[in-house]
Amino acid sequence: MILQTTTTRDALVAEVRRRILSGELAPGTPLTEQGLATTFEVARPTVRSALQELVARHLVERSAGRSLRVPLLTDDDVRDLFTVRLPLELTAARLITTGGRPLTAVAAALAELEALPPSAGWSERVVAHTAFHLALVEAAGSPRLSRIYPPLQEEMQLCLARLRGSYPDPGELAVEHRRLLEVIASGDGDAAEAELRQHLGRALAGLVGR
Repeated sequence: MILQTTTTRDALVAEVRRRILSGELAPGTPLTEQGLATTFEVARPTVRSALQELVARHLVERSAGRSLRVPLLTDDDVRDLFTVRLPLELTAARLITTGGRPLTAVAAALAELEALPPSAGWSERVVAHTAFHLALVEAAGSPRLSRIYPPLQEEMQLCLARLRGSYPDPGELAVEHRRLLEVIASGDGDAAEAELRQHLGRALAGLVGR
């Protein structure tokens, strides 16, 4: 039996991350050591360590005054993220279709997304969505692609947090990803590229100008 231990720091990282991705902590919200220590009744060194981890994962940023806050992504920031993300996922899809790569892990990640009940929080859907795309890139079988893509997805989660209003029926998120997986699994590289471009294009259109 393998026992997993969650430290106070890890629990704090997870909870602040959940609040950011669910929208409970809105973009621009200041995050102070004292404020978080009081809210969660933990020591300030624990808060400091948790904030350092969140900064490293691009879920917290330093403002011009060097104080910490929930990141404020401009439309240009969002476009830049998608500019970097698109070719990486297109490369993954092409490697999968040309190499006949197995999609077992991707299907399992999709099943987790589809299994979320209507009562699930948006942050849970963001996490499940992220797991799907991470599994998709991993399925390409490129060690370097698998190494450079995850840090980008950490920051992409901030975009997903803003898309909540675009899905009045949260289940539609799973439907979109089922369609994407089916096209990639067909082995038709051109169709997979077209579907992926459309998939990410819809997300970008739902974000810019909001």
